[in-house]
Amino acid sequence: MPVLEVSNLSKRYSGVAALSDVSLSATAGEIHAIVGANGAGKSTLMNLISGTVSPSSGSISLDGKNVRFANPQAAQSMGIATVYQEFSLVPQLSVARNVFLGREPRNRFGLIDPARLMADTRALLSKYKIELDPAAEVESLSVAQQQMVEIARALTYASRVLILDEPTAVLSLREQENLFSIMRRLRDDNLLILFVSHRLEEILNIADRITVFRDGRKIETLAAAGSSISEIVNRMTGRERALPKQPAPVQENAESYTIEYKSSGDPQTIRIRCGEIVGIAGLVGAGRTGFARSLAGLSGRNGAVRIERDGKTLSLKSPRQAMREGVVYLTEDRKRDGIFSGLDLVANATAAALPDLAQGGIRNRRAERDRAASMLERLHLVAASLSLPISKLSGGNQQKVVMARALLTHPKLLICDEPTRGVDVGGKAEIHDILRGLAAQGTAVLVISSEIEELLSLSHRILTMRDRRFVAEMPARQTSEKDILMAASGAAPAKETS
Repeated sequence: MPVLEVSNLSKRYSGVAALSDVSLSATAGEIHAIVGANGAGKSTLMNLISGTVSPSSGSISLDGKNVRFANPQAAQSMGIATVYQEFSLVPQLSVARNVFLGREPRNRFGLIDPARLMADTRALLSKYKIELDPAAEVESLSVAQQQMVEIARALTYASRVLILDEPTAVLSLREQENLFSIMRRLRDDNLLILFVSHRLEEILNIADRITVFRDGRKIETLAAAGSSISEIVNRMTGRERALPKQPAPVQENAESYTIEYKSSGDPQTIRIRCGEIVGIAGLVGAGRTGFARSLAGLSGRNGAVRIERDGKTLSLKSPRQAMREGVVYLTEDRKRDGIFSGLDLVANATAAALPDLAQGGIRNRRAERDRAASMLERLHLVAASLSLPISKLSGGNQQKVVMARALLTHPKLLICDEPTRGVDVGGKAEIHDILRGLAAQGTAVLVISSEIEELLSLSHRILTMRDRRFVAEMPARQTSEKDILMAASGAAPAKETS
């Protein structure tokens, strides 16, 4: 008997169908992957199963018994735990407090028992080989470390069903492998894991079965063994997978940016030509985001940076000054730094371009809507209305809105930190095409990505960072994933940039 079964499940918002007549079943001791393009219905299905929203019609059953959850706490009480793509941590509290939030061990006076809390957290982290300090404040952790706190918290529940929504999006390869080891142990302990991911390579590596969604409907469930990426993409998109495109050649006489960066050791100098896409690789903690934030006028403790464009030093004392110089940063953490969750799509897309869209210093709402609509159409946004709050969109579609905001500023040097995090295969191709198009028009583009395959297919050159220094520079067309990983991990001799 399936541990989880949904029958004819549908969800509508204001008459718009987000999920239509979906039926599927999953068994204990299984890793069941859920895949589909942004807006295909994956997140809606997970929200229904986890009790975040209620279905418009259809049913959910656990162990053959129909259930209906009033809220996520009700689902948790029946053994369904969820790790969401967007974090729900309390930044000011410790790792231990976040892991056991609301369920902390108490002493005989009813007060939190700090010693036992720390001991229980250390035991949990040790059991699953999660390298975190229980006493560390969450706000001091990297995005990847915060993701591991979310996963650790889910493991504290006596769960029969564990939902993982894009858990590897911000993890290094080593952390991904550790997570996969955890998932396999949980599966062997007879847990059902519902695994949502856009990374099809890892799905084929870890999943037992795969269910494909498109346009709010279930398309097919197939065995992972024997399936191919092209086969899955064809079902997701309804069309044949296109081959990756090559970036346009860079003009020999193109202007260039000279970047002097100092974070540890002696200053380093790198150059990027207008019309060039340069990828930045490295393991989590290598210093890539610190470098990117420095370029955008967010230096703080991340390091010192100076940029020249053909001999002219640019002023980068603040993000506003950086944007005036044409240096635009696309953040990796859209929830914390990228979106205005209570505002609609137009406001989010045009927030950085309002001075250009105003007339005589007065906001031009029509111009804002027209420009936002045009750019979001170009990025193939899936949304029922531009008046929707951005918080109502899937993570991938939120990322497209943040990308639209960056593009509407007409950047001269665009720094993209994980630009396709949480974006489906089709959406990735669209964003890649946008970046290639910008480069072809003369924009210099820096791309930070944890997906080495993405860097290899998108970039002209790839710079690799380790310990907050650039240690290797390689032409993308003559480089392999192994070359980059060897340089990033220190297993190969460093080939430092000048």
